[in-house]
Amino acid sequence: MLANEEEIIEENLILLLAYIYSRISWTKIKTTKNPWDIFNHRVRAASRKRNIQSFISKLCNYFGLQSLPSDTLIFLNTLKPLEEKALNLLFQEHIPICLKAIMKAKEMKEGKRD
Repeated sequence: MLANEEEIIEENLILLLAYIYSRISWTKIKTTKNPWDIFNHRVRAASRKRNIQSFISKLCNYFGLQSLPSDTLIFLNTLKPLEEKALNLLFQEHIPICLKAIMKAKEMKEGKRD
């Protein structure tokens, strides 16, 4: 995988996951674990799906999300031709990618407040 291609994949995955993370109603999820751990684990589990659409559907189902903003289509369309590499990258590097996505989601949330 080319470095530039990997950067494109990672950037789009981070933005896509940030949108998903920001839509999750964490108050409804009853757990004693850290929400970040739950998110990381479920992203890795969903990454074993056969394509990017199945991955998104599975991940959203894990968190009870019925829909996503239309903005996410941009990231999905960018990742579609690279989905095998994207899903493998997620499976192998889910912790740093999720951490970056969570930080991005927090930035997005702060941006809305300002």
